[in-house]
Amino acid sequence: MTEPTIKTVISLLFVWIAVTLSGSLIGCRPSLSYTVSEDLLRRLPKSSRRAEFQAKTVVTIAIDRRSTVKREIKTTRNEISRTHEKIKKAKEQKSKGGAREADKIDLEVDMLGSKVNYLHDMVDHHQVRLKLAEMELILAKAQYELSKVRLVKSNNIGFDGDEEDFVSQVKSIQEDVNDFRKDVGADAADLKRREEEWLVVKKKYYSSIGESSKGWWTE
Repeated sequence: MTEPTIKTVISLLFVWIAVTLSGSLIGCRPSLSYTVSEDLLRRLPKSSRRAEFQAKTVVTIAIDRRSTVKREIKTTRNEISRTHEKIKKAKEQKSKGGAREADKIDLEVDMLGSKVNYLHDMVDHHQVRLKLAEMELILAKAQYELSKVRLVKSNNIGFDGDEEDFVSQVKSIQEDVNDFRKDVGADAADLKRREEEWLVVKKKYYSSIGESSKGWWTE
C-alpha cells in the first residue's frame, strides 16, 4: 500500500475543514427545540380548528413583515442602480457641454454620489431589519407551538411533552428578540443622522442651481 503524498494529505485536510465548517453553519441556523406533531393537530375536534387557525395568524403576520423588508431592500437596490445610471448619463452630457454646464454637472454628480452612499447605508439598515424579521418569525412560530400545546391539552389529547418547555422556549426567544430590537433601534438612529447629512448635501446642490429641493426620488 503506497504512502499518501503531502499534497493528498493537504487536500483531504481542506475537505475535512470544509465539511466541518458546513456542518457548524447548518447547526447555527435558528430552529425550534420543541414542536407539536401534526398528527396531534389532526386529532383535534373540528370545533377547535378555528382556534388553531387564529393561533397561526401570528406566523402569517411575521411572514408578511419579513416579505415587506425584502421588498424594501429590492426597491432601494433598484434605486441605487437608477442613480448610477443618472450619474453615467450626466457624465456623458458633460463631455458635450461647455464649461458652465460642466461645473453644474459636476455638482449634480457629487450630489447623486452622496445619494448612492446614503442608499447603501439604507440597504445595510434594511438587512439588520431583515435579521430582526427572521428572529420575529421564529418567535411567532414558537408562540404558535405553545398555542398548539394548549389546544391539544384542552381537548384531552394525549401529549408526552411538558408545556413549561414550550413556555420557556417562547420566553428565551422573546428575550433575544427584545435585545436585538435595541440594536435595530440604535442602527435606525444612525441611519437618521446619515439621512440628515445627505439632505444637507441635496439642499446645497439645489440651492447652488437656483432651485428648491425636490421630492426624494425625483433627482
